[in-house]
Amino acid sequence: MVRRAVSVVCGVAALAVLALTCQAFLGSSEAGAGSTHGQLMEELLASATVSESAQACVDCHGETTPKLVESWATSEHATKGVDCAVCHAAQDGDWDRTEHYAGTVIATHPTAGDCARCHEREYDEFSRSKHSALAMIFLAASFDRNVFEPTIATKHGCQECHDIGHVWPDQSVGECDACHPKHSFDVAVARNPFTCGECHLGPDHPHIEIWQESKHGNIFTSKLRNWENLGYEAIDGDPPPLDSPTCTTCHMDATVDLPATHDVGSRLALESQSPWTIRTNEAWGGGIDWVEKRDNMSSACLQCHAQPFVDRYFLEGDLAAFQYNEIYREARRWLAAMDEAGIVQTPGFEGLAPFGVAGYDEVPEEVAYHIWHHEGRRFRHGALMMGADYTQWHGIWDLQRDLVEIIRYAAEHGLPEAEAWMASGDAAKFWLYPFYDVPGSVWGVDLIAYRAADDWTTKLWMNRNGREGLDAYWEAAYANVEALSGAGLLSNEQWDLYRRLYENREFESGNTFPLPELVRTHLDGKAADGAAAREYGAGLKLPRPGGWSYEPGE
Repeated sequence: MVRRAVSVVCGVAALAVLALTCQAFLGSSEAGAGSTHGQLMEELLASATVSESAQACVDCHGETTPKLVESWATSEHATKGVDCAVCHAAQDGDWDRTEHYAGTVIATHPTAGDCARCHEREYDEFSRSKHSALAMIFLAASFDRNVFEPTIATKHGCQECHDIGHVWPDQSVGECDACHPKHSFDVAVARNPFTCGECHLGPDHPHIEIWQESKHGNIFTSKLRNWENLGYEAIDGDPPPLDSPTCTTCHMDATVDLPATHDVGSRLALESQSPWTIRTNEAWGGGIDWVEKRDNMSSACLQCHAQPFVDRYFLEGDLAAFQYNEIYREARRWLAAMDEAGIVQTPGFEGLAPFGVAGYDEVPEEVAYHIWHHEGRRFRHGALMMGADYTQWHGIWDLQRDLVEIIRYAAEHGLPEAEAWMASGDAAKFWLYPFYDVPGSVWGVDLIAYRAADDWTTKLWMNRNGREGLDAYWEAAYANVEALSGAGLLSNEQWDLYRRLYENREFESGNTFPLPELVRTHLDGKAADGAAAREYGAGLKLPRPGGWSYEPGE
């Protein structure tokens, strides 16, 4: 069931997926090649098991809704005798019991509870997951939906995605066909990254776009066999037969030492979509602590990556996610100062804005909402999912710009601290909050990107004051990360890794190696470019003006 259109960014890939899906649907066997639809249906139904009570359904709907029957006939349900009568069986008192044609009685809405009759383990895993909580908690409590937007709009907006956690009258929770399409329930469709992308896209959680940008998405979409293999049978202990992971590979599918799961939180050590980055414990994920969840996710990563890379990548990603907290905390501080000074007005929104963003009628409030709901999510998720552009230009750049916009508003409305900040010429004024950092880079030792040596000094803040500034920078970063670890937000292994990197920071930053001569060549070229820009870029004056010119006093 298609719940949201995939963004334009995904358009070309989506068309490729559509073509492949059609090929898999109609071309997975020789059945139907060159035949009429009736012949195709006859061949498909020949391999299906249909009970006597369901035969009338198949006969009638084969004429009225043939593609529905065709979808079912290609399913594993059809080969195992799970037919219309099984899923649409109605009991006395059922809320959806309806008299159908020819005196038959059916249940019009098979629920997650109906699926649970056969798929008990999957239902139990799903029911404790964050997907299950999406309707029960996040949709009902959403203050943008409850305050800012008309409900009729959100029924076909936020609710279409959050309804994966649909709460049914039979007390069951879940919308299984959000991922497994109705009647075929095809696992290949459920594993298709663009199925996840029906909901996980857009300005607030662009996961499908981040995946596409990442090396993971690049490798996967480059090879046709990956699409063809999405319907594979998961076997515990066997890595998936794919060249690169999809969403389910990391979050749900079996690994070499983990079984498959429908609890998408069991491998998530961070809650990184909410206003604050927090460690997940028993809210979802089966009640296991975040360290075990991180080990679970590492199990997926270690099928392709070496342990040192995985450990360091998670350390850097976690620190980026917690760095967001410091930025949001600073934004909240300015909002509180404006509230106290009477610049913004909050009365009337108490209880409707649980995260301290009160209303949408004033610029700073709207910007603060975007800090966590849009830019802050993109920054955190980009950092954790290898999406460089979403970490940088759609992430931290926009976060910094938002923070400046809040302060500028405060200055324009007379807040003395904001006026002083705007007037300051200190180049460090944009770092208004405590910071974290890890020496060097997960991608390997780079001799120039972080270097602070006699023969080369970057313009990063850490290096602006030479060696003295470098030492002060790393002492501050170390103290902040140590405090984070002391609060239980880093594992013991992560803190040990950080200390090793800190003690070896001269090596990690490339300072212990000489620069290659090629750097000199490029520096000379840059100097030549600068001279050319001054000479005939900014410096060139032509004798004739344009069609209009301005003279002072006119």
